[in-house]
Amino acid sequence: EGWRKKIFTLTSLGWSGSHRTWQHYEMVYLLLAGLATPLVFSVHTIVSFDFATSVIPGWHATIFPPYFVCGAIFSGFAMVLTLMIIARKVMKFEGYITLRHIDAMCKVVLLTSMIVGMAYSTELLISYYSSNLYERFAFINRIKGPFAGFYWMMVFCNVLVPQALWFEKIRRDVRVVFVLSLLINVGMWLERFVIITISLTRDYLPSSWTGYTPTYVEAGTLIGSFGLFFTCFLLFCRVLPMIAVSEVKGVLSYARNNDKERRHED
Repeated sequence: EGWRKKIFTLTSLGWSGSHRTWQHYEMVYLLLAGLATPLVFSVHTIVSFDFATSVIPGWHATIFPPYFVCGAIFSGFAMVLTLMIIARKVMKFEGYITLRHIDAMCKVVLLTSMIVGMAYSTELLISYYSSNLYERFAFINRIKGPFAGFYWMMVFCNVLVPQALWFEKIRRDVRVVFVLSLLINVGMWLERFVIITISLTRDYLPSSWTGYTPTYVEAGTLIGSFGLFFTCFLLFCRVLPMIAVSEVKGVLSYARNNDKERRHED
């Protein structure tokens, strides 16, 4: 514990646990939370503009900013559910991360799923009614082209699968929610594949049309990114507190009263 104590002493930056320190902490916490919200919108909006301002068919669309923001919230909540359910079971956090929290997160996933589904429908509608033949062909190629299976799998995972969360019994079944979150993560990865890869395989000139086969470098980069992420996540679980003490302090009595709910779940 010697080296760990030195690290926490250094990184505490003079924290004493006094009432005044807690008051300052809660004020800064609130301000940073307020700043983080517009940051999420601005970052994903700017990224979407990189696509929307291009001339590639399938990218040149004004719906991309809200589409990307909602997609980021949707995939983010799904990934948090995946990791949280694993950590909750392995580290026995059932008294702190309750079924009520999972149920609330599932409702957000359901809402953002419907917004993402509406964005998919809007894209198809705009391409159909527009006079741009290239834009129309880009979406016909997604639906009926050589990569159509990826498109329909994306729609299935991102639009149809989350509809099961309308039912409270499913939202409170941890195993089912875990499977649904995995499918949503797969669907959001396929969305990136559909937007980038399929759009680039069919350009304006038929002479530039091509297929796509991932190289060993791309496959290694994908596998390595998964490995790096889970390595960092497991190191975080091993070295740092998984639940912030400041978050637990105000709900200790609530956590103690959740033994009945936890026994019911088991």
